[in-house]
Amino acid sequence: MSRPARRISRALIVILAMIVSLIALSIIYRVRRTQIAAPIAPPANSLPLPPFIGPSAPDGPATRPAAPSEPTSSTVVLASALEPPTTLPSSPLTILSDARAKIDVGNLLAARTQLNDTLQSGQLDPSDDAAIKAMIQQISQTVVFGRGHFPDDPWGGTCSVQSGESLARIAAQHDTTWELLSRINGIDPRHLRAGATIKVVEGPFFGVVDKHKFTMDLYLGGLPGERSSMYVTSFSVGLGRDQSTPVGTWMVEPHHKLKHPTYYSPRGEGVIAADDPKNPLGGYWIGLTGTEGQAVGKLSYGIHGTIDPSSIGKQSSMGCIRLRTEDIALVYDLMVEGKSMVVVKD
Repeated sequence: MSRPARRISRALIVILAMIVSLIALSIIYRVRRTQIAAPIAPPANSLPLPPFIGPSAPDGPATRPAAPSEPTSSTVVLASALEPPTTLPSSPLTILSDARAKIDVGNLLAARTQLNDTLQSGQLDPSDDAAIKAMIQQISQTVVFGRGHFPDDPWGGTCSVQSGESLARIAAQHDTTWELLSRINGIDPRHLRAGATIKVVEGPFFGVVDKHKFTMDLYLGGLPGERSSMYVTSFSVGLGRDQSTPVGTWMVEPHHKLKHPTYYSPRGEGVIAADDPKNPLGGYWIGLTGTEGQAVGKLSYGIHGTIDPSSIGKQSSMGCIRLRTEDIALVYDLMVEGKSMVVVKD
């Protein structure tokens, strides 16, 4: 073979070898690409993977979500949202327990304030309402009606009797009655001594009669719901038959508080003397005058005692509010003419 022919043959061999190499490289590339793209089949007994929780994945290859034992950040946020708050409102049971602890160490004023704030919230069910009222009533027997002095009581306190002062004058300065000051201090008004320190109550008292419950609740400083209002105690009452006790607001009428009143019967029974056992007023009369609601314009209504204790808790009167003998004696001493108000509600 001539030299030019051999050169051409060698060149063809080189070209063919290059072509074969390129084909082989192309085949290898395609096989590896197919293996990368193919999904990995899970074992036959494995559970399916949980769905991805969180923001959408960015464009690009799919990313496998975290395993259940390694929650994503979004899962942590959802779990924390279900946790209870670190501070919960106190339950009535807790409040009663806290108040009892304060009472046990002699901190009656703090216990009363805690209980009264809870009561005035108006968010208690009937049983809790009754339990808190019962505890405040116990405190009131000492703080309000007892003879112990509580100088820091915002609804009471003490005062020093000045020369020439009378119990009636001191009572008027505190919107209360001399009868109440005499009762809680155990003193005769005629024997008041200058320089003496006596217990006082910052009145007037306010009453709320609940016709459904046959009760009258007493407050100092204002009616329930007002910021200055402090619950004191409650009494069972008798009311007018056939719902005849008018709903509305009443004021204790000036010059119409009477002890041993004569009874002028509207039923045709005539006049019954104060000392007559048949006198139905039970020894006391607190005249009321209507100022709001159905009470406006009503005459001859009042709060009084009764000679028929069985009528308490019933509709038996001609429209007046009846109290037991021992209760009317106290309420008479509490109510201030021209200032004490009584609300009657259904």
